[in-house]
Amino acid sequence: MKALVTAFALTALTVLAGCGSSQLSPSSMRTDGSQATASFNQFSDIPIPGKASMNVDQSLLLGHGDGWLGRLVYTTWSSPGAIYDLYKSDMPAFGWQEITSVRGATSVQTWQRADRIATIQISETIMGEETIVTVAPAVGAGSSSGAYSPQPPAPAAAPQTGVTRQPLR
Repeated sequence: MKALVTAFALTALTVLAGCGSSQLSPSSMRTDGSQATASFNQFSDIPIPGKASMNVDQSLLLGHGDGWLGRLVYTTWSSPGAIYDLYKSDMPAFGWQEITSVRGATSVQTWQRADRIATIQISETIMGEETIVTVAPAVGAGSSSGAYSPQPPAPAAAPQTGVTRQPLR
């Protein structure tokens, strides 16, 4: 009986191991069935660190050159601090203007260039660091009011009716 249970367990384990094949997911395959090659050549308007490895399955890219939009995900063996500093120092050279940044366990930087906004999220992972660069059109892009304005509109005055003052007891 013990041999039968052992044989069954080994058969089940073999079947389950076959389910976890390492085939490429459909998002990293071309229509002709060949593997898509991750290339950073299409990004001419942002800095990409050397030896970065693109996560093709997590990236969603539309367009190329200076007009691409979407999400670029990559990992490196650099420290998150080094990648944060790279973007902080190099984005202005690519024509981006900083809107805001937060440095922490997960660091976030937001930049604007013409009618596009780039948000860069940098975090530490088991495999080094992961950077997610999301580029999207600015709100109202294409209109004269589409550019980021650091001054928010003045709030409307609060209604004065029905407000009373009473001392606390």
